Amino acid sequence: MEITELTKKLETYLNSKNPHQAPHKVENIAENNMRWETELYTFESHHSENDAQVKEDLVVRIFSWENATKKASKEFYLMDKLNSIGYPVPPVYHLEPGSDVIGKPFIIMKRIVGKTLDGSYQNETSERFNEGVSRLMELFARLHSLDVSMFKDSEYLNSKDSIQVYIDYFKNSRDEHAPWMTLVIDWLEEKRPSDTSKYQSLCNLDYHGMNVMIDEEDNAFVIDWGSSGVGDSRLDLGWTLLLYNTFGGSMFNEPIIESYKRYGGKTHGLKFFEVMAAARRITDCVNVLDDKSVGGLRPDVVDLMRREKDHYLNVHDFLEDRKGIRIAEFDKILAGF
Repeated sequence: MEITELTKKLETYLNSKNPHQAPHKVENIAENNMRWETELYTFESHHSENDAQVKEDLVVRIFSWENATKKASKEFYLMDKLNSIGYPVPPVYHLEPGSDVIGKPFIIMKRIVGKTLDGSYQNETSERFNEGVSRLMELFARLHSLDVSMFKDSEYLNSKDSIQVYIDYFKNSRDEHAPWMTLVIDWLEEKRPSDTSKYQSLCNLDYHGMNVMIDEEDNAFVIDWGSSGVGDSRLDLGWTLLLYNTFGGSMFNEPIIESYKRYGGKTHGLKFFEVMAAARRITDCVNVLDDKSVGGLRPDVVDLMRREKDHYLNVHDFLEDRKGIRIAEFDKILAGF
């Protein structure tokens, strides 16, 4: 959306939601399109309150993929719930589940002004590196220790069998256009753990240090809950390990696991979930490349994937290391990037 048009629509919306603070003036709006499936804009809201001028740093997160209303509602509900019980997330202020205001559902939340947790320790000393990983894993283990029953009352938050959900996703992709995924799927079904009830937790499912913001007072806030659900905590950890091993390198693997365990996280049978994470990434890739499966993703996602070809090669290496199989058909896809 054109910035001037979005600015006017946000001003009108904020005035309607907060008439006692009107008039709102939106300034310094800036696009931040780092997400695959959403648009993010940061902006300042200037308004009067008790005869004083107030400036708020805000973010509008616009949802545009399939089931956008459900996704926006889920993220708003979850962040509001987490904030209420003291888990560090940015406060959320407004949910607009319809498309009347700006054409798509959106949420408005506080903007955390600062830097990412990854940015705070990358290229630093080994001591700073270990401190950063430790802080990242403390928040992760803390998330998984929350009473999961608090989050099962939402119609928007998926609480189905998380392993079966992903296996069904892989099977659908296999049947549509990737029959070569059969070897991986068969292995996952054969090795599927039976002890998942002991590991049920709230899962972020896209947890990494770029999604943890550090404000100017050194407080940490976990952002981006779009993929979240209730499931096996090891599924969450497996995805995080995949991301760090394939974007950052194997140097992250042991520090992440050891720090996670030090804060009470459980890692038994982790190999299965690392293989599942690799299968998820490969399936996402082939689905996006298939025109029938784009399903509302931003149009530049394919270009972004191609720029990250090395990451997908590393994902394939990761799968080969954990499972011992390399898929020739996926290598051919990557060769065509």
